[in-house]
Order: sequence, then C-alpha cells, then structure tokens
Amino acid sequence: MSKTILHIGFPKTATTWFQQTFYPNIKNVCFLSRDFVFDNIVFQDIFSFNHQEIKNKIEQISGDNRVVICDEIFLGGLDIGFGNGEFFDLMAKRLYLLFPDAEIVFFIRNQHAALESAYSHYIMSGGTYSAKRYLGIKRLYRKPFMGYHLFNPKVYEYDKVIGTYVTLYGVDKVHIYLFEEFEKDPSEFIKHYCEDLQIDLNEKISPNRLNKRLSSISLQKQRFLNRFTLGNTPYKQYFFNIPRLYKFSRSLTKYIDSFCSLPKFQFSKDIHNWIEKRFKESNQNLSTWIDADRLKHWGYPF
Repeated sequence: MSKTILHIGFPKTATTWFQQTFYPNIKNVCFLSRDFVFDNIVFQDIFSFNHQEIKNKIEQISGDNRVVICDEIFLGGLDIGFGNGEFFDLMAKRLYLLFPDAEIVFFIRNQHAALESAYSHYIMSGGTYSAKRYLGIKRLYRKPFMGYHLFNPKVYEYDKVIGTYVTLYGVDKVHIYLFEEFEKDPSEFIKHYCEDLQIDLNEKISPNRLNKRLSSISLQKQRFLNRFTLGNTPYKQYFFNIPRLYKFSRSLTKYIDSFCSLPKFQFSKDIHNWIEKRFKESNQNLSTWIDADRLKHWGYPF
C-alpha cells in the first residue's frame, strides 16, 4: 500500500482546493476530514493525546486504503499564532508518532504575496490591526506574554519549518512545491504532482480561481466595519458588537470584489522592504533543497 500523504501547507497555497476538491477525488484513499483531524490530533491536550488509540481509529476507518491528511492548521493560524513555535513543533512530533513512514508535502509561496494574503485573511476573519501591527513590525504589547498567541511571521521562514520535518522524516520523504508554478499551469502541475506521489485521480480536475485576495477598497471597508463586531478572531480592537454585522459585511465585501474589477490589496513599500530583509537568509538556506534560481525567478527574497 502507498504511504500516507501529509499535506502540511503552507496557508494561502490552495490548501482549501486540495482539501475540498483534489484529495476527495483520488482513488482508493481515506481522506481524513478536518473534524477528525481537529478532534483527534490537533486539539487533544497533552494529557489526553494517545497516539496508539488514534492509530487504531485511523486503521479502522481507512482499512486497506491510503491515508491522506491535508490541513495547514498544523503550522498554526493566520489570525492566531499558537505560541512562539511550540504548537508547530508539537504537531510535527504528533504526526511523526502517528505516521512515521509518511510522505510530507509542502507548498510554499513568495513571502511578499503570502503575507499579503495572510493579512487579507485576517481582516476577513474580523481583524482590525494595521498590517505593521499584524506582522509584528510595530509591537502591540510591551509584555511578551500578552502577545504570545498573536500571528507570528516566523512560520514563513521556510527553511526552519521544512527543516524540522526533514529531521524527522528524512529529506527523501519531504516534497516541496512552489505555489507560483502550480498557479501558472495547474493542469500540467497536477499531472506531475500525481506522478511524484503515485496518485490516481478519478477524473481530470483543475482549480478555477486561486487565492481571492481582497481589493484595497474592500479591505479598508472590512477593517473599519470589523470595529463594530466581534468577528471571528480574538485578536482585534473593537468598540461594540452589532449583531449579524460581521456576516453582512463579509457578504458585501465578497460581492464588491466579485462584480467590480478593483486593484488588489498590496503592502506599502516599506513593508515590502522589511519582508525582503526579513526572509532573505531563510530563503538562502532553503536553497539547500530548492534550486536558488527557481526561487529568484519567482521573486522570493534572496
């Protein structure tokens, strides 16, 4: 039987499409639902987590089928950071206990675009912080523990995250793909991807539209209205909660961007300069596993 596939992320690299459309269309696999992953792996506290019991559950569900998990939650969240790396490290170790022979999949994306999409997601989740506060360029709290669970851009230091899984599984088991190459020609990319991981699709499928980043106008509108609703993230500043405003404002934002051709949101020049300096060394280290010219071609800080 083919080995388990653990598609770890990164966020904003079409993981939702893979979860909802691609992996459910693979022949002879057991695609574990997000509810199962959350209940049994991600949000089990350290005193309750029993990897042997969970392995038995998975074996009962999967039978002779190949197990597939695809969820970026293993890296944390885009509106919550789950601590200073402890969550990410804990998830990696749990996955290794459960699936020591798995094939690991990472899709990475140019940090400029990845962080713009991450911030757009945060605003759509109800956030109100400025881009600089969200990224930690401007400190929100003086006391370190108060910002302990804020989004942490360190998760986009790809060399450190991927290196953790290389250490656990070995370099031959870790597959790294560039989102930009997937976005350029999804059909051709999927063909080679299936060959790499020995995947047999039920039908030919291709994504229609990827990463719907907000327009600048919609983002600012949504950020303003978020100050009058609880939204869906605990890390924000708001005046009071108007019932049902969050759902209405999200629907309005999606409607505006669907029917109006507006410029997509982009960070200011000084933030892009910060990103360029912040992730340069990480991407240079990443070239241990990915050809540097490919990274430079797609504009990764280098």
